[in-house]
Amino acid sequence: MNVFAESVDSIIPKVKEWRRHLHEYPEASFEEFETTEYIIEQIKDLPGVTYERVAATGVVARLSGDKPGPTIALRADIDALRMPEESGVSFSSKRPGIMHACGHDTHTAMLLGAVHVLAENKKNVSGSFVFIFQAAEEYFPGGAKELVQKGVMDGVDAIIGQHAAPQYNVGHIGVREGYMTANSDCFGITIQGSGGHGSAPENCLDPIPVAAQIVTALQQIVSRQIPAKETAVLTVTQFHAGTADNVIPDTAIIRGTVRTYSEKNRQLIADHIQHIAQAYAEAFGMTAVCEYQTGYNFLYNTPEYTRKLVAAANELYGPDTVIEMDPGMGGEDFSQYLTKAPGCFYFVGMGNDKLGYTYPTHSTKFRIDENAFSIGINIMLNSAMKFQQLVKNIKQEE
Repeated sequence: MNVFAESVDSIIPKVKEWRRHLHEYPEASFEEFETTEYIIEQIKDLPGVTYERVAATGVVARLSGDKPGPTIALRADIDALRMPEESGVSFSSKRPGIMHACGHDTHTAMLLGAVHVLAENKKNVSGSFVFIFQAAEEYFPGGAKELVQKGVMDGVDAIIGQHAAPQYNVGHIGVREGYMTANSDCFGITIQGSGGHGSAPENCLDPIPVAAQIVTALQQIVSRQIPAKETAVLTVTQFHAGTADNVIPDTAIIRGTVRTYSEKNRQLIADHIQHIAQAYAEAFGMTAVCEYQTGYNFLYNTPEYTRKLVAAANELYGPDTVIEMDPGMGGEDFSQYLTKAPGCFYFVGMGNDKLGYTYPTHSTKFRIDENAFSIGINIMLNSAMKFQQLVKNIKQEE
């Protein structure tokens, strides 16, 4: 039984209003100052709700029900991406070069809806709730790490996070037990040669062909060093060299990303990147400087909590609601919270084939079907209730 159905239905018009405002006024990672003020404005007068700014941007709000019980955290990220918008919606970004192309405006609006619903039903709910409006999911080192370090997860028994998913039509969610997203790292290589006139390469140390050979060699790390049964991705995403048609440059720069599911493979790839770059550079009398930046760690959904969330979704919307996802190679700093408490991160279907809402996240034409909002809020809240019962059961067995 969905005890929140009536309250959720009544708050949906406000959720759409909040989402559209946030979409019109996006802010990039670590710059969400107006977004933070807007969130506070929507919750500051709610009975029983307190809030604090733990970091420069973002908000952490809290609410306790009238009955004792476990503490469940609900998280939304609030930042946008530095990219132009070409979605065509009437409430497109008013800030050139910044767009909510990953659905974080929807995450924020749905969590605001959840705060309002729980505040309205405070007398009928048990335990406590922590609402995390987190800054900077899109940009390493991310906002979750600082919040965890500052104790936001202290006393939290379990946590729930959700993400917009245009690859699934409204009415479905995607989730899986265990590995959900990968370790997401970045690397850079600078090849230092000696430039000169393009007509006389014999008088130079040309870094471009060496860098090109390095790019080719990097492609063999995964195919020849990682066991076939294990998953890893190495992608070169940038190659910078030269400024003129007749000038051999001094340097060439390569950058890219690495995705893995184990520390062993993470380190193996990092070591091989450095070895390959230095070996090729030295072979032609040059030097290579490598940097490897470890980013977000893999996200592992706690199995027993994931099963509770799946049960909630099935009870609310039927047995065809849940789609079991394959492990993805994207990165997500929700993994930071799962180092402190069990929980589940899942994807809410917001696509609509008939309306053409099929563009992926991080697309300039990204659009979503707002009919998904009630589903996202209902699953989040009903899963929180099931998480509380699971926490109680586990503590009784200890």
